[in-house]
Amino acid sequence: GLAEYLEAQLVSLSNVRVYAAGKEKAGAISFNVYRADGTLIHPFDVGVLLDRQGVAVRTGHHCAEPLIDCLGVPGTVRASVGLYNTKEDIDIFIAALKKAIMMLE
Repeated sequence: GLAEYLEAQLVSLSNVRVYAAGKEKAGAISFNVYRADGTLIHPFDVGVLLDRQGVAVRTGHHCAEPLIDCLGVPGTVRASVGLYNTKEDIDIFIAALKKAIMMLE
């Protein structure tokens, strides 16, 4: 349920592209953020700003470089949930992501 909630929150953001949205998946969701003009915000930049707000995500190829190359992006941001997470954790993540996006646009 938490992964579905996380995906729904990410998909609701117009400048976020979720990869494999709606597919069966574990608790990890990869995404990228785009500016209003359609240019990609580098996933590392998003990750750094989230980290500075106390939110841990992974950025990069995630041991799937051929797939990342096929997608034509330099990497993705990956957020994940586990048994210890709550909806409040996801809400904190989404608020931090919105702040990061605002800073990078």
